[in-house]
Amino acid sequence: MNRSEARHQLIAALLQADGPVTLDELLAGLPVAPQLAKDILAELADRGQVVAGRLSAGSSHTRYVWAARWEEQTRDRSAGSRNVLTQIVDPADVVPAGRLAIDSRPVLAFHDYVINRYTPPADKRMLVFLQCSVRRPFSSSPSHGSMRRAIRLATGFGPARDFEACPVHVVGLASRIGPVPYELEDVYPANADGGGVKHFGGEHYARVRPILAGRMADYITTHRGRYDHVATFTDGRYGEVMADARETAGADFPIFPAADGPRVRRMGASTPRTYWQKFWIQLYLEIVSWLKPAARAQAAARLRELDVEYG
Repeated sequence: MNRSEARHQLIAALLQADGPVTLDELLAGLPVAPQLAKDILAELADRGQVVAGRLSAGSSHTRYVWAARWEEQTRDRSAGSRNVLTQIVDPADVVPAGRLAIDSRPVLAFHDYVINRYTPPADKRMLVFLQCSVRRPFSSSPSHGSMRRAIRLATGFGPARDFEACPVHVVGLASRIGPVPYELEDVYPANADGGGVKHFGGEHYARVRPILAGRMADYITTHRGRYDHVATFTDGRYGEVMADARETAGADFPIFPAADGPRVRRMGASTPRTYWQKFWIQLYLEIVSWLKPAARAQAAARLRELDVEYG
């Protein structure tokens, strides 16, 4: 069997599969040599036609799925989560944004869902926690713009715009809720306007800090087996909360930004001013360290194209 015929048979088998399959499952009944199949699948993955990875929870085997079908399933799962959340928040419990608190019933219902009923996307084995912002949804804020740039330059895909394709799963640390997966950021109460922990008075922050840390630790503990790599970009009080959560969960991951770490000196003709404009490079470098050599080279090329000087 020549390469063209083998490629046709593999594509047909992927289109007929109900979900992600291992190489052995894919080749069952096919007269295609395993090494030839691996080469073809790698080529299809490079072209974005196939998604490959540990796509089933609890599995250590690489699985393959036709990309368009996987993206459709991912959209359906996200829509399903949003629909469930919409239903579990009793309309009678909805309160104005100014009165929404860390112990409000909609907040408690949201957190309970994320911990006890929610399933993170199986194809996203990299987890990045980002702090929330005043602007809603979080992904539309300038600070998240810099952090999303770090993820996009490292992987080639944005965590919000290219949600289905991006291998990084972003979970926000919302000041009145705790963990908010990016795909649920536009659902009440996550979409309710409000300030962050940086704006809390001292006594109020002292009260909510252990609660938020406990909720973030809940997410880490409950879903830790679904991720291979974890990092955060959480500054100031957000970093304090994540440090507490890390200790409570008995986890080990870096918390950025580090004041003594690398920073962007120049990007094109512009000079960064805010901390997120200066320090997003730290998150980029961390994610790049998780990648395979070929993907690292591609990330470096994207950074050069943007003309970024850092050190």
